[in-house]
Formats: sequence, C-alpha cells, structure tokens
Amino acid sequence: MTTEMPLTELDAAPWEGLETAHWSSPATMVPRVLRRLALAGPGAPAEDCALLHCLVPRPGRPAPSAARAALPFLLALATDPEMGATRVPLTVLLARLLNTAADLTERDRSGALPLLADPDPAVRRAALPLAPDPATLLGLWRTETEPSVRLALLRALAATGTTGARAVLAETLTEEHPALYVAAVHASAPFDPDLPVRHLGRLLTLLTDPALRPRFENVWYAPHRPDPLTREHLLWATYGLLAHHPDLQGAFPGELLAAADRTGDGALRREAELMARHHAG
Repeated sequence: MTTEMPLTELDAAPWEGLETAHWSSPATMVPRVLRRLALAGPGAPAEDCALLHCLVPRPGRPAPSAARAALPFLLALATDPEMGATRVPLTVLLARLLNTAADLTERDRSGALPLLADPDPAVRRAALPLAPDPATLLGLWRTETEPSVRLALLRALAATGTTGARAVLAETLTEEHPALYVAAVHASAPFDPDLPVRHLGRLLTLLTDPALRPRFENVWYAPHRPDPLTREHLLWATYGLLAHHPDLQGAFPGELLAAADRTGDGALRREAELMARHHAG
C-alpha cells in the first residue's frame, strides 16, 4: 500500500446502509474499489476509478450517502503523490462530484483545493474545475509557467466570460507560443466571431508549419481526454470557426493544400483533402 489512506476507517463506515447515485452500483462496492486502489497505488487500473463515478449525482441533485462517506478517502488517494498517474482520473472524479452535487459545501471542497497547486502538471490540469471562482483562475494564470496548464487555464478563464478573462485573452493574442496564441483566438471567438477571420493569416502560418506541429500536440489537452489534441484537431476546429463566412470556410482547405505542397507535409495534405471533400459533400 502506497497511500496513507486509513483502511481501518474505510472498514468502519456503514456501507450496507448507504446509496450510490446509480441503481446498478451498490454502496458496498465502493470500499472494495477504494481498497484496491490504495493497495495497487500507481499500478491501479483506470477502470477502478471509472467504477466510482457511480458516486456522482445528476446535476442539481444532492450527493448520495455513499459519496459523502467516500469523499475523505477519495481526497486521500488523489492527494497522495505515490498514487502516480492514477491521481489524474481520481482528480477528474473529485471535480465531477464536487461540482455536481448540490448540497456539498465549501468546507467539503476545501480538501481538494491543494490539487490546483500540485507539482504534477497533469493533476493541475485535471483540478482546474475545482477552482471556486474566476479570481482563483486569474491568480493561477499569473503564477503558472507550464504551457499545457496555461493553455487549459486560458480555456477555463474564457469559459467564465469575465472582464478579467477577456483581458487575459487579449494579452495572449500577442503570445509567441503558437499553441497559446491559437487557443486565445479560438477562445475569443464566442465574444468576437470575426476575430478568427482577422487572425486567419497567422493561424494558417502557424498551423501549417511542420516544425511547429509538436508544439501544439504536446500542450493542447481537452477536458476528460487523456491524450493531447493533434494539429489536425485544431485545423478542423479552425475550419468550424469560419462557418459564418462561407467563402472563407470554402477556401480554407485549398489554403491548407497549397501549404502542404510548399512544405511537403503529407499529413497536412491528407487532412486538407478530407476537409475539401467534407465541404463539397
């Protein structure tokens, strides 16, 4: 066992009288899964974490009784550095539970807040939904240096729609890191649909440069996806932002094909051809 989770306390909870949020998952299953996670440590299978999503209620509903009993043990596991990569799905689970259950208090959530400053960037990314307010996200933005976490922070800030978030987006449009710049363009589109059009030239330059491809794929993580998005995902996302300008959207695959011819980028050519057929069809 790598974690300090008190298994004696786990055994002491009255699980047989508790309920989960799903009829097919009895509460007595929860301590068995928690025990397996604690004993397996970093080698725990992701499937075990998935089983515990039965603790998450439907939005607006109170936390089931088994979730309240399990919460201290989930926190102990997620904050234990020796749990390794298992901490990321556990943090995702905690964020779902704490943000969905209508009756959990700030005191219930406080134990998860240290995950926002965890040494592991993957844990910090997974913990962002735990931020209690936009001001917390802004504070994290000012101190965070790891590009993948900064990009996730930027997207989380944009979702708040606050004045401070829009100021951060405007500042990031001057960012030299290509992925952060593209993320700022994409995240600004809901507030200013024509902004991607005004930045289309630079978007094309950055997204079609083969040398920059790794700088997108190493940092752009979407929520609930373990692997980063590829440049091809971002090409399609950019194409979608042009939907209100049909002429520009129709010309976009051709611009990609021309760039592929200049650089000999076979992957870009294949994606551009797929996009052209999609647009024509």
